[in-house]
Amino acid sequence: MTRGKVLLSIVLAAFLALGGWAMYDGNRTRQDSRAEIVEACQGLVDPDAVMRYGDSAEKVDARPAGDHLCLLRKAGTFEGQEDMFDYFSLTVVTSKDAEPGESRFDLGVRGVVVIAKCADPVESAGVTSLRVTAASELERADRGEPGALAALAREAALRAAAKAGCETVLPEAPRG
Repeated sequence: MTRGKVLLSIVLAAFLALGGWAMYDGNRTRQDSRAEIVEACQGLVDPDAVMRYGDSAEKVDARPAGDHLCLLRKAGTFEGQEDMFDYFSLTVVTSKDAEPGESRFDLGVRGVVVIAKCADPVESAGVTSLRVTAASELERADRGEPGALAALAREAALRAAAKAGCETVLPEAPRG
């Protein structure tokens, strides 16, 4: 083998190794993000759907949630600098007081509230309803697929109701 071919082989091997590492590292970041979403939001939302919400994100982490069940941040670039920005929060409140009306969605400018009424409060340890709020922490809440935030709120309400032993029926998530 000539010296040029050996050098070319070494360069090619290094290039392939770096490409493989980049793919592995990107996969690991996505897997780590999924795990963080599941843990922070207690399994109430699909991590892939949350990562697609707004502008799709490959890197997501949670920060101290305060009054929220979870508060998520995603990687973004501002003025050439990569940083983590708040973009999604979820709040779940159970109630033992009768909530008027049926299960429903209340749409706001930057959030969706789902009221999930329990069919049998006795079986759900006295819980009569759940109030689940999914909110966009982005300045422009209209980004992304219409109805995506409502779909996340609906999914979280159904999962939270199941955890509370609350049988509920919810309408389909509004798309607007």
